[in-house]
Amino acid sequence: MNTELLNTLEKSTRQMLQQYIDKRKCAVLSIGIINQSKQGIFGFRNSSIKGKVHYKDIVYEIGSLTKVFTTSLLSLLVEKGVVYLDDSIGKYEKNLQIEHPVTLKHLSTHTSGLPSISLIKTIMNRFDKKTYRDPYCLFDVQEAITYLSRVSPGRIGKVFRYSNEGMGLLGRYLAQKLGTDLEKALLKFICQPLGMQDTTIRLSLDQRNRLVPGYAGKDVNQPELAMKVFEGAGALRSTVTDMLRFLSVYLGIYADHPMNKSFYITQQEHISQGKNFGVGLGWIIDKRNRIIWHNGSTHGYSSFLGCDPYNSIGIVILSNYRPSLMDDTLNRIGYEILTQIRENNYNFG
Repeated sequence: MNTELLNTLEKSTRQMLQQYIDKRKCAVLSIGIINQSKQGIFGFRNSSIKGKVHYKDIVYEIGSLTKVFTTSLLSLLVEKGVVYLDDSIGKYEKNLQIEHPVTLKHLSTHTSGLPSISLIKTIMNRFDKKTYRDPYCLFDVQEAITYLSRVSPGRIGKVFRYSNEGMGLLGRYLAQKLGTDLEKALLKFICQPLGMQDTTIRLSLDQRNRLVPGYAGKDVNQPELAMKVFEGAGALRSTVTDMLRFLSVYLGIYADHPMNKSFYITQQEHISQGKNFGVGLGWIIDKRNRIIWHNGSTHGYSSFLGCDPYNSIGIVILSNYRPSLMDDTLNRIGYEILTQIRENNYNFG
Protein backbone atom coordinates (compact mmCIF):
# COMPACT_ATOMS: atom_id res chain seq x y z
CA MET A 1 0.00 0.00 0.00
CA ASN A 2 1.25 3.48 -0.86
CA THR A 3 2.93 4.77 2.31
CA GLU A 4 1.91 8.40 1.83
CA LEU A 5 -1.78 7.59 1.39
CA LEU A 6 -1.71 5.13 4.27
CA ASN A 7 -0.21 7.85 6.46
CA THR A 8 -3.00 10.19 5.35
CA LEU A 9 -5.63 7.67 6.37
CA GLU A 10 -3.83 6.97 9.63
CA LYS A 11 -3.77 10.67 10.45
CA SER A 12 -7.46 11.21 9.67
CA THR A 13 -8.39 8.07 11.61
CA ARG A 14 -6.47 9.31 14.64
CA GLN A 15 -8.46 12.53 14.49
CA MET A 16 -11.71 10.54 14.44
CA LEU A 17 -10.56 8.36 17.32
CA GLN A 18 -8.79 10.99 19.42
CA GLN A 19 -11.62 11.40 21.90
CA TYR A 20 -11.99 7.62 22.14
CA ILE A 21 -8.27 7.22 22.89
CA ASP A 22 -8.12 10.15 25.31
CA LYS A 23 -10.94 8.69 27.41
CA ARG A 24 -9.30 5.26 27.70
CA LYS A 25 -5.83 5.29 29.22
CA CYS A 26 -5.13 1.63 28.37
CA ALA A 27 -6.57 1.68 24.85
CA VAL A 28 -4.97 -0.42 22.13
CA LEU A 29 -6.53 -0.46 18.64
CA SER A 30 -5.51 -2.36 15.52
CA ILE A 31 -6.98 -1.19 12.22
CA GLY A 32 -6.80 -2.90 8.85
CA ILE A 33 -7.95 -1.47 5.51
CA ILE A 34 -8.49 -3.07 2.11
CA ASN A 35 -8.87 -1.18 -1.14
CA GLN A 36 -9.03 -3.44 -4.18
CA SER A 37 -6.04 -5.78 -3.82
CA LYS A 38 -4.04 -3.44 -1.56
CA GLN A 39 -3.98 -3.60 2.23
CA GLY A 40 -2.63 -1.56 5.10
CA ILE A 41 -2.45 -2.01 8.88
CA PHE A 42 -1.86 0.60 11.56
CA GLY A 43 -2.92 1.22 15.12
CA PHE A 44 -2.97 3.39 18.21
CA ARG A 45 -2.15 2.64 21.81
CA ASN A 46 -2.02 4.33 25.19
CA SER A 47 -0.34 1.32 26.77
CA SER A 48 1.93 -1.53 25.73
CA ILE A 49 1.71 -5.27 25.99
CA LYS A 50 4.44 -7.77 26.67
CA GLY A 51 7.17 -7.76 24.02
CA LYS A 52 5.81 -4.62 22.31
CA VAL A 53 3.93 -6.69 19.77
CA HIS A 54 3.18 -5.03 16.43
CA TYR A 55 -0.43 -4.03 15.81
CA LYS A 56 -0.79 -6.67 13.11
CA ASP A 57 -0.01 -9.46 15.60
CA ILE A 58 -1.95 -8.31 18.68
CA VAL A 59 -4.65 -10.80 19.68
CA TYR A 60 -8.14 -9.60 20.65
CA GLU A 61 -11.44 -11.21 21.53
CA ILE A 62 -13.65 -10.48 18.50
CA GLY A 63 -16.99 -11.29 20.12
CA SER A 64 -19.92 -11.43 17.72
CA LEU A 65 -17.70 -11.26 14.63
CA THR A 66 -17.59 -14.99 15.41
CA LYS A 67 -21.13 -15.18 14.05
CA VAL A 68 -19.91 -14.41 10.54
CA PHE A 69 -17.47 -17.31 10.81
CA THR A 70 -20.30 -19.59 11.90
CA THR A 71 -22.46 -18.57 8.94
CA SER A 72 -19.46 -18.83 6.61
CA LEU A 73 -19.05 -22.44 7.75
CA LEU A 74 -22.74 -22.93 7.05
CA SER A 75 -22.35 -21.60 3.51
CA LEU A 76 -19.36 -23.87 2.84
CA LEU A 77 -21.28 -26.93 4.03
CA VAL A 78 -24.31 -25.94 1.95
CA GLU A 79 -22.13 -25.73 -1.15
CA LYS A 80 -20.72 -29.18 -0.38
CA GLY A 81 -24.24 -30.58 0.07
CA VAL A 82 -23.56 -31.54 3.69
CA VAL A 83 -26.44 -29.40 5.00
CA TYR A 84 -29.12 -27.19 3.44
CA LEU A 85 -30.41 -23.77 4.45
CA ASP A 86 -33.96 -25.09 4.62
CA ASP A 87 -33.06 -28.02 6.87
CA SER A 88 -35.39 -28.11 9.84
CA ILE A 89 -33.54 -27.97 13.13
CA GLY A 90 -35.61 -31.03 13.98
CA LYS A 91 -33.08 -32.99 11.90
CA TYR A 92 -30.39 -32.05 14.39
CA GLU A 93 -32.32 -31.73 17.64
CA LYS A 94 -33.86 -34.96 18.92
CA ASN A 95 -36.09 -33.08 21.36
CA LEU A 96 -37.95 -31.35 18.52
CA GLN A 97 -40.29 -32.73 15.88
CA ILE A 98 -38.48 -33.75 12.70
CA GLU A 99 -40.36 -31.14 10.62
CA HIS A 100 -40.06 -28.28 13.09
CA PRO A 101 -40.69 -24.98 11.22
CA VAL A 102 -37.42 -23.34 12.34
CA THR A 103 -34.60 -23.94 9.85
CA LEU A 104 -30.86 -23.36 9.72
CA LYS A 105 -31.57 -20.28 7.64
CA HIS A 106 -33.76 -18.87 10.40
CA LEU A 107 -30.98 -19.37 12.95
CA SER A 108 -28.43 -17.68 10.68
CA THR A 109 -30.66 -14.66 9.96
CA HIS A 110 -31.90 -14.15 13.53
CA THR A 111 -35.49 -14.91 12.53
CA SER A 112 -36.08 -18.11 14.52
CA GLY A 113 -38.41 -16.42 16.99
CA LEU A 114 -35.92 -16.52 19.85
CA PRO A 115 -35.99 -13.17 21.66
CA SER A 116 -33.15 -10.65 21.77
CA ILE A 117 -33.96 -9.52 25.29
CA SER A 118 -36.48 -10.40 27.97
CA LEU A 119 -36.68 -8.39 31.18
CA ILE A 120 -38.68 -11.09 32.95
CA LYS A 121 -36.24 -13.86 31.98
CA THR A 122 -33.28 -11.70 32.97
CA ILE A 123 -34.75 -11.18 36.42
CA MET A 124 -35.56 -14.88 36.76
CA ASN A 125 -32.00 -15.80 35.82
CA ARG A 126 -30.61 -13.68 38.65
CA PHE A 127 -32.39 -15.88 41.16
CA ASP A 128 -31.35 -19.12 39.43
CA LYS A 129 -27.90 -19.94 40.80
CA LYS A 130 -27.83 -23.56 39.61
CA THR A 131 -28.14 -23.23 35.82
CA TYR A 132 -25.06 -22.29 33.81
CA ARG A 133 -25.70 -19.84 30.99
CA ASP A 134 -23.05 -18.40 28.70
CA PRO A 135 -22.38 -14.66 29.09
CA TYR A 136 -24.86 -12.49 27.14
CA CYS A 137 -27.29 -15.40 26.83
CA LEU A 138 -30.79 -15.60 28.31
CA PHE A 139 -31.02 -19.37 27.93
CA ASP A 140 -29.01 -22.52 28.27
CA VAL A 141 -29.40 -25.09 25.49
CA GLN A 142 -32.42 -26.87 26.94
CA GLU A 143 -34.21 -23.61 27.71
CA ALA A 144 -33.63 -22.42 24.13
CA ILE A 145 -34.98 -25.69 22.71
CA THR A 146 -38.01 -25.53 25.00
CA TYR A 147 -38.68 -21.98 23.83
CA LEU A 148 -38.44 -23.01 20.17
CA SER A 149 -40.73 -25.98 20.77
CA ARG A 150 -43.44 -23.54 21.80
CA VAL A 151 -42.75 -20.63 19.45
CA SER A 152 -45.66 -19.47 17.33
CA PRO A 153 -45.19 -20.17 13.59
CA GLY A 154 -46.21 -16.57 13.00
CA ARG A 155 -43.00 -15.39 14.68
CA ILE A 156 -40.71 -17.47 12.49
CA GLY A 157 -38.92 -16.12 9.44
CA LYS A 158 -40.31 -12.61 9.48
CA VAL A 159 -38.94 -10.34 12.19
CA PHE A 160 -35.24 -9.85 12.93
CA ARG A 161 -34.49 -10.51 16.62
CA TYR A 162 -30.78 -10.69 17.28
CA SER A 163 -30.11 -13.91 19.19
CA ASN A 164 -26.84 -15.22 20.59
CA GLU A 165 -28.58 -18.50 21.39
CA GLY A 166 -29.85 -18.90 17.82
CA MET A 167 -26.38 -18.49 16.32
CA GLY A 168 -24.95 -20.64 19.09
CA LEU A 169 -27.36 -23.44 18.23
CA LEU A 170 -26.38 -23.14 14.57
CA GLY A 171 -22.72 -23.63 15.48
CA ARG A 172 -23.59 -26.66 17.61
CA TYR A 173 -25.62 -28.29 14.84
CA LEU A 174 -22.93 -27.75 12.20
CA ALA A 175 -20.26 -29.23 14.47
CA GLN A 176 -22.58 -32.11 15.31
CA LYS A 177 -23.10 -32.84 11.62
CA LEU A 178 -19.33 -32.91 11.11
CA GLY A 179 -18.76 -35.11 14.15
CA THR A 180 -16.42 -32.64 15.83
CA ASP A 181 -16.45 -29.48 17.94
CA LEU A 182 -16.96 -26.01 16.47
CA GLU A 183 -13.39 -24.80 16.96
CA LYS A 184 -11.97 -27.75 15.03
CA ALA A 185 -14.57 -27.28 12.30
CA LEU A 186 -13.74 -23.57 11.88
CA LEU A 187 -10.02 -24.32 11.84
CA LYS A 188 -10.36 -27.08 9.26
CA PHE A 189 -12.76 -25.39 6.85
CA ILE A 190 -11.88 -21.70 7.18
CA CYS A 191 -8.85 -20.71 9.24
CA GLN A 192 -6.27 -23.21 8.04
CA PRO A 193 -7.17 -22.94 4.32
CA LEU A 194 -6.91 -19.14 4.57
CA GLY A 195 -3.66 -19.20 6.55
CA MET A 196 -5.34 -17.59 9.58
CA GLN A 197 -2.92 -18.83 12.20
CA ASP A 198 -4.15 -16.68 15.08
CA THR A 199 -7.92 -17.20 14.84
CA THR A 200 -9.04 -19.68 17.44
CA ILE A 201 -11.07 -20.15 20.60
CA ARG A 202 -8.37 -21.64 22.82
CA LEU A 203 -5.11 -19.72 22.74
CA SER A 204 -1.62 -21.19 22.57
CA LEU A 205 1.05 -19.84 24.93
CA ASP A 206 2.46 -17.61 22.18
CA GLN A 207 -1.00 -16.25 21.33
CA ARG A 208 -1.76 -15.65 24.99
CA ASN A 209 1.43 -13.58 25.27
CA ARG A 210 0.10 -11.43 22.43
CA LEU A 211 -3.42 -11.07 23.89
CA VAL A 212 -3.92 -7.46 24.94
CA PRO A 213 -5.76 -7.09 28.28
CA GLY A 214 -9.39 -6.04 27.97
CA TYR A 215 -11.07 -3.13 29.75
CA ALA A 216 -14.42 -1.47 30.32
CA GLY A 217 -15.85 1.58 32.06
CA LYS A 218 -13.32 3.61 33.99
CA ASP A 219 -10.34 1.58 32.76
CA VAL A 220 -11.36 -1.49 34.75
CA ASN A 221 -9.54 -4.65 33.66
CA GLN A 222 -12.03 -7.33 32.61
CA PRO A 223 -11.88 -11.15 32.70
CA GLU A 224 -11.53 -13.11 29.49
CA LEU A 225 -14.73 -14.32 27.88
CA ALA A 226 -15.59 -17.98 28.47
CA MET A 227 -18.35 -19.39 26.30
CA LYS A 228 -18.85 -23.08 26.95
CA VAL A 229 -22.18 -23.72 25.23
CA PHE A 230 -22.88 -21.26 22.42
CA GLU A 231 -19.35 -20.76 21.08
CA GLY A 232 -20.63 -19.97 17.58
CA ALA A 233 -22.09 -16.73 18.91
CA GLY A 234 -18.91 -15.06 20.11
CA ALA A 235 -16.00 -17.18 21.33
CA LEU A 236 -13.27 -16.52 18.75
CA ARG A 237 -10.02 -14.61 19.24
CA SER A 238 -8.13 -13.15 16.28
CA THR A 239 -5.75 -10.51 14.92
CA VAL A 240 -6.30 -7.75 12.39
CA THR A 241 -4.01 -9.63 9.98
CA ASP A 242 -6.20 -12.72 10.05
CA MET A 243 -9.40 -10.68 9.78
CA LEU A 244 -8.07 -8.96 6.65
CA ARG A 245 -7.43 -12.36 5.07
CA PHE A 246 -10.97 -13.40 5.90
CA LEU A 247 -12.43 -10.17 4.53
CA SER A 248 -10.33 -10.40 1.36
CA VAL A 249 -12.18 -13.52 0.30
CA TYR A 250 -15.51 -11.78 0.92
CA LEU A 251 -14.40 -8.91 -1.30
CA GLY A 252 -13.30 -11.27 -4.08
CA ILE A 253 -9.70 -10.06 -3.89
CA TYR A 254 -8.57 -13.58 -4.78
CA ALA A 255 -10.66 -14.02 -7.91
CA ASP A 256 -10.20 -17.77 -8.22
CA HIS A 257 -10.40 -18.62 -4.52
CA PRO A 258 -12.60 -21.71 -3.96
CA MET A 259 -14.43 -20.02 -1.04
CA ASN A 260 -15.58 -17.01 -3.09
CA LYS A 261 -18.86 -18.52 -4.25
CA SER A 262 -20.02 -19.84 -0.89
CA PHE A 263 -18.96 -16.69 0.98
CA TYR A 264 -20.81 -14.56 -1.58
CA ILE A 265 -24.05 -16.29 -0.60
CA THR A 266 -23.81 -15.05 2.97
CA GLN A 267 -23.78 -11.39 1.93
CA GLN A 268 -26.91 -11.65 -0.18
CA GLU A 269 -30.13 -10.35 1.33
CA HIS A 270 -32.01 -13.34 2.72
CA ILE A 271 -34.43 -11.36 4.87
CA SER A 272 -35.66 -7.82 4.14
CA GLN A 273 -36.56 -5.53 7.02
CA GLY A 274 -37.52 -2.49 4.96
CA LYS A 275 -35.97 -0.36 2.25
CA ASN A 276 -32.80 0.43 4.24
CA PHE A 277 -32.12 -2.72 6.25
CA GLY A 278 -31.57 -6.31 5.23
CA VAL A 279 -30.09 -9.46 6.73
CA GLY A 280 -27.66 -11.85 5.11
CA LEU A 281 -26.42 -15.05 6.66
CA GLY A 282 -24.96 -13.46 9.77
CA TRP A 283 -24.26 -10.13 8.06
CA ILE A 284 -26.17 -6.87 8.50
CA ILE A 285 -26.91 -5.13 5.20
CA ASP A 286 -27.17 -1.35 5.08
CA LYS A 287 -28.95 -0.96 1.75
CA ARG A 288 -28.97 2.82 1.87
CA ASN A 289 -25.18 3.17 2.19
CA ARG A 290 -24.34 -0.10 0.42
CA ILE A 291 -22.29 -1.31 3.37
CA ILE A 292 -22.32 -4.82 4.78
CA TRP A 293 -21.13 -5.12 8.35
CA HIS A 294 -21.08 -6.75 11.75
CA ASN A 295 -19.71 -5.70 15.11
CA GLY A 296 -18.86 -7.42 18.36
CA SER A 297 -18.18 -6.87 22.03
CA THR A 298 -17.21 -8.96 25.05
CA HIS A 299 -16.43 -8.09 28.67
CA GLY A 300 -13.38 -6.07 27.65
CA TYR A 301 -13.20 -5.85 23.85
CA SER A 302 -15.06 -4.46 20.85
CA SER A 303 -14.75 -4.91 17.11
CA PHE A 304 -16.10 -3.79 13.76
CA LEU A 305 -15.94 -5.51 10.37
CA GLY A 306 -17.40 -3.70 7.38
CA CYS A 307 -17.13 -3.57 3.63
CA ASP A 308 -18.43 -2.05 0.45
CA PRO A 309 -18.29 -5.10 -1.83
CA TYR A 310 -19.31 -3.06 -4.88
CA ASN A 311 -16.06 -1.08 -4.69
CA SER A 312 -13.95 -3.80 -3.03
CA ILE A 313 -13.11 -1.77 0.07
CA GLY A 314 -13.24 -2.99 3.64
CA ILE A 315 -12.13 -2.27 7.19
CA VAL A 316 -11.42 -4.13 10.42
CA ILE A 317 -11.18 -2.32 13.78
CA LEU A 318 -10.24 -4.21 16.95
CA SER A 319 -10.23 -2.54 20.37
CA ASN A 320 -9.44 -3.71 23.91
CA TYR A 321 -12.38 -1.78 25.43
CA ARG A 322 -15.97 -2.85 25.74
CA PRO A 323 -18.27 -0.05 24.52
CA SER A 324 -20.71 1.62 26.87
CA LEU A 325 -24.40 0.95 26.31
CA MET A 326 -24.92 3.79 23.83
CA ASP A 327 -21.39 3.88 22.39
CA ASP A 328 -21.30 3.26 18.63
CA THR A 329 -17.80 4.68 18.16
CA LEU A 330 -16.23 1.79 16.25
CA ASN A 331 -19.26 1.51 13.98
CA ARG A 332 -19.19 5.23 13.28
CA ILE A 333 -15.45 5.32 12.68
CA GLY A 334 -15.64 2.26 10.44
CA TYR A 335 -18.38 3.86 8.38
CA GLU A 336 -16.49 7.15 8.13
CA ILE A 337 -13.30 5.47 6.92
CA LEU A 338 -15.15 3.40 4.32
CA THR A 339 -16.91 6.53 3.10
CA GLN A 340 -13.64 8.46 3.00
CA ILE A 341 -11.95 5.81 0.88
CA ARG A 342 -14.95 5.57 -1.46
CA GLU A 343 -15.45 9.30 -1.90
CA ASN A 344 -11.77 10.13 -2.36
CA ASN A 345 -11.22 7.15 -4.64
CA TYR A 346 -7.97 6.34 -2.86
CA ASN A 347 -5.64 4.10 -4.82
CA PHE A 348 -3.12 2.42 -2.55
CA GLY A 349 -1.09 0.90 -5.35
